Amino acid sequence: MRRSGRAIASAAALLALAWALVACGGARDALAAVPAAREAGAVTPPATATVLASAESALAAAPPTAESTATAEPAVPAAAAAVPPASVGAASRDARQAQLAQPPPATGAPTVVIDPGHGADEVGAAAFGVVEKQSNLELAFRVERLLSAQGVRVVLTRRDDVRAFSGPAIAGFSAQRRDLQARVDLANDERAAVFVSLHSNGSTSGAERGAEVYYNSARAHSDANRTLAQLLLDGVIAEVRAAGFDAISRGAKDDSCLRAFQGRCFPLFLLGPERVTTRDEVLRRGGNPEALGFAPDQDAIRSRATQMPAALMELFFVSNEQDAALLRSDAVREAMARGVARGVLDFLAASPR
Repeated sequence: MRRSGRAIASAAALLALAWALVACGGARDALAAVPAAREAGAVTPPATATVLASAESALAAAPPTAESTATAEPAVPAAAAAVPPASVGAASRDARQAQLAQPPPATGAPTVVIDPGHGADEVGAAAFGVVEKQSNLELAFRVERLLSAQGVRVVLTRRDDVRAFSGPAIAGFSAQRRDLQARVDLANDERAAVFVSLHSNGSTSGAERGAEVYYNSARAHSDANRTLAQLLLDGVIAEVRAAGFDAISRGAKDDSCLRAFQGRCFPLFLLGPERVTTRDEVLRRGGNPEALGFAPDQDAIRSRATQMPAALMELFFVSNEQDAALLRSDAVREAMARGVARGVLDFLAASPR
């Protein structure tokens, strides 16, 4: 559901009404916009306009039901929460896209997968001149540059405004699930030492601000997941503050039961353990079972989880004017990239190989 403030002349009224929420299963990540506030004098123009497109133009092309890759799975009906059936197949596996090809790693060089969240029709959060899917990718390139300079082999899950999966175009729940699985599969295929997903937060409340990092304690590498998340958060907060800017830490958070429904816990797909999804559940969510790898006689599919320490970063709130100003600043963006790279390097240095 999206509300618009185009017809309201007052800048204050525009800011009060501009926040909007796209259905994301009740999680924080939301699609927010300030369509005309800049013209009314309520929003400062972006400092890095060549990097980040306006939120208004991105939202004009965004479907009103885009889901967030950063959120937990939406709650499902009780029928879908039953004991998985015996006939369980594997989730669809996509071939590597040519744009993701990377040079062979140097001897002994660790591989780090950086995942710029969202892409294509999935915009993420957008407000105050910041469009999350673009911000995530631009920051990933900065992190790639810094880590590569330290001898780390870096692989990005996307290098353009695209979904991570290949094959015929699909939409909705099927596209979201297949996109996330493709990102996980890429990291596993690359035998990555670390997986870091980059996002920024959004909220229906413009008051929420700060950076936070999620990890999962209910899967393999639980201690390492927690350590990685804390090092990433510490690195970003320290680097942004060292650059002379205010940075609020919201902490490193366990997502193993980010959302609970009828006795089931729903973590972030990218961080959680393998999960079984029934045909009925896919249909109830408007998805296409065949597009997700269901054979005609299969009742369910099993996803594949990341096989290395992983964390998902929420780098400030796009929906908060002060945080958005940080995200528009080239100096802060470089500091955030240094913080991410610092966290990864500290983790690699402390991890036996």
